[in-house]
This record gives sequence, C-alpha cells and structure tokens, in this order.
Amino acid sequence: MKFIDGAIEGKNDAVRYIFGVTLIVFAYIIGSTFLFIDISVNFHSETIPETESEIIHLVGKNRFLALVMIPFILVFIALFFITTKIHGRKFLQLITGREKIDFKRIVFSFGVIVLLQSFLLGIQVYFNPNIVWQFDLNKFLPLFFIAVLLIPIQTTCEELLFRGYIMQGLKLRTKNNLVAILVSGIMFGMVHIGNPEIQVIGYHIIVYYISVGIFLGLISYFDNGMELSIGYHAANNLFAALMITTNWQVFQTDALFIDNTPPQVGWDTIVGILVILLLLFFLFKRKYKWGSLGFTKN
Repeated sequence: MKFIDGAIEGKNDAVRYIFGVTLIVFAYIIGSTFLFIDISVNFHSETIPETESEIIHLVGKNRFLALVMIPFILVFIALFFITTKIHGRKFLQLITGREKIDFKRIVFSFGVIVLLQSFLLGIQVYFNPNIVWQFDLNKFLPLFFIAVLLIPIQTTCEELLFRGYIMQGLKLRTKNNLVAILVSGIMFGMVHIGNPEIQVIGYHIIVYYISVGIFLGLISYFDNGMELSIGYHAANNLFAALMITTNWQVFQTDALFIDNTPPQVGWDTIVGILVILLLLFFLFKRKYKWGSLGFTKN
C-alpha cells in the first residue's frame, strides 16, 4: 500500500476525523497553558506580557523554548491515540508505506540540510557584518540539550499531523493525490501565520511556509514515506535554534550567531529558497530513484 493511501485501512469516517482534529486542537491548547501557568505562579510582573518578546524577556530564552515545546508532546500523544484507538490503524502507516521506518533516510536528509545551511551561513557571515558571534557556554549548553531533546518531537509531530494525518485524510476524501499534497501544504503554511516574523516582515513570507509544506508533501509522496521530510524539518529547526538567531523570529535563542540585520525577506529571497527546494527535490529523486514524476489520481 502506498504511503499516501494509509487512511484506506481502519475506520476513517468523517465523524472520526472531526473528533480527531478536535482532540488535537484541545491537546495543543492544554499544552500551551503550561507557559501561562508558569508565568502566573513563578513570575510577578506589574504588567502582563503580551508579545512573544516580552514573554521571553520575562521567563528567559531557554525556559521559553522548553515551555513552547510542551504542546507538541501532548499532540504527539493525541495523534498516537487517535490513529490506533479512534481509527484502528497502525501508527506506522502514519509515517511510512514501508514495513519499518527507514532511519537511514532520516539521517541522510538531516545531514544534507545541515551541510547546506552551514554552507549558506558561512557565506552570510563572511559578507554580512551584522551577523555576530555570541557564544556563551553557560547559556548555550542548556539550549543544546533542550533543543536536541524537544525540537525533533515538535518537528516530527508537525510531519505526522500534516504529511500523515491530514494529507492521508485529504487523499481519502478527494481521491486525488495532488489535491491532498497542495491543500495540506497550504494548511501547513497558514498555521505559521501567527509567527512573530510574519508581523515584522509581512504576510508575503507565508509563501515560503506554504512552499516548504508542499515540498515536504511531494517528497513524502514520491518517496512513499515521510522519513525525508522528518529529517529535513528537524535539521531546519535545530539549525535555527542552535546556529543563528534574531530578535524577531520564532526561535529567539542563545544560538552561536545572532543576525542584527533589520528584518527583511524580499521576493528575491523567496525565489532563491524555491530554487534550493527544487534542487533538493531532484537530489532526493536521483538518490532514491523515484522514476516518473507523474501524479496518479487514485
């Protein structure tokens, strides 16, 4: 059975999907309350922090990062329960169309993204004097352990939700692979609309998130599993948390470098990113011999 058709097995009527999505949203909301409980109990401020920057200033960068990862732990548990108990499916079917998870694919994708981003960072550091080395062992060490332990849970959870649960569910309803990939990719992009960088750069940056969502859907479809997308997503977010940060992006951490350049991402940058995604797609295609790139309706 193909990965994208994973929802064929089990009980997948509309009521179960509505219940499943509701439970996922509820799990995320419950997980999000831990941050506000922590602020209420352990911090006594004269003014209530409203923006993400104000909250980070109050609780600290590492503590904030750890607390915002908690919702994804609960969503991960919810997805496991929904898949196995509500839909009566194997959890493996949400991840891959293979008999077992191909961890070599995850490692390869992860390594490619780390090498690529390291190369691009080297170019940025050389040409941009606003990128400054800010390494502080006392701050970076706890950041490293928090990031390595929790960020892969966050990224894998998002892959399970969008490239697994939602994309497979859309394929089941629409009977169309391309529609399932495009709609799940658009949904992935739109959930990032609340990220702080959107407010400072502009809503056009949503095109980047949607493009990444579609790219991850495509490689999951053609590779018959989300191992490559899991590796890509984990590497991308870990790199953003550990290697280079800003004072306006979603991951504001004590990374090795900080970019003090005024926030700006123009269409030229987005086009450049799209070219890189296209090159990555054909790298994976050649590496794993995908063959024809046509879409089948069923």
